[in-house]
Amino acid sequence: MEPHEAMNFKAENKTMLLDILRSMDIMGSLKNNHRGKNAIEPYAIAHLLSSLAAEDELLSFPLQLVHKKPPDDKPDFLLSMEGKKIGIEHTDARPENETRKNVLRNRERIGPMVCFITPAKPGEPRRSVKELRKEIEVNDPGEGWGDQDGVDKEWAQVMLWFIDEKENKLKKDFSRYNEDWLLIRDAWPFPSVNPENATKYLFSQVMKRNIKLEFHRVFIISSSNRGPVCEVAESGYHLRPRNDLWL
Repeated sequence: MEPHEAMNFKAENKTMLLDILRSMDIMGSLKNNHRGKNAIEPYAIAHLLSSLAAEDELLSFPLQLVHKKPPDDKPDFLLSMEGKKIGIEHTDARPENETRKNVLRNRERIGPMVCFITPAKPGEPRRSVKELRKEIEVNDPGEGWGDQDGVDKEWAQVMLWFIDEKENKLKKDFSRYNEDWLLIRDAWPFPSVNPENATKYLFSQVMKRNIKLEFHRVFIISSSNRGPVCEVAESGYHLRPRNDLWL
C-alpha cells in the first residue's frame, strides 16, 4: 500500500480500498463541529467509495483517487481506474440561514431547548443576525410539512436545485473527463424522507427538464450516517445500500 494523506491514495484491489478507507478518521472533524470543505468532502467521498465497492459494479482496480486543492478543485476529486478518468464534484446541500441559526443557538445559548424544523428554500437571501435571533426566539413552526408525499417532493426539488446549480458550473468552469459525477451530501433539514419515493420523484423531475443531464451520475448521501446512497442517471435511478465502515 502506498502512503496516502487525506483523500489521496492508490488501491490495488477492493480489500485494499476498504482497508484504506476504514483507517481514515473521517468523523473526527465533524464531531468537533468543523463544517468546512476539509471535513465534509472526505466524509462524503469515503462513504460513496465504500458503498460502491460493496456492490462490485462501478469500480475497477487498480484505482487512484486525487483530492484536488484550490484553485484546481473543479471538480473536487479525480478518480482514475483502468484508463478511465472520472471527475467527481462535491456539494454540501445545507441551508445557509438555518446553519447560521444553529451556530447562534450554540454560541449564544438562545431559544428553546427543542426547536421546530422549519422549511427552507435553496437560494434564499441571506438574513441578518438580528432577523435570525428573532426567528430562534419565536420558534414558529410555520405551515408545517404536509404529508409524506409532500415532504418527498420537496426534498426532490431541493436536490434538483443543487443539480441545476452544479450543471451550470460544469458547463462553464470545470474540467471534463471520461465521466463526470456529482456527489451531494444531503444536510437539508427535513423531518423524514422516504428514499425510494423521493429519488423516484427526483428522477422524474430530471427527465421532465427536456435537457440532457450533464453529469453521468448524481449520488446523494445523507449526513445522518443512515440511509442508502441515492443515485440518479439518464438511464434511471438506484438506491445503493450504505456500507458504513466507521460505526
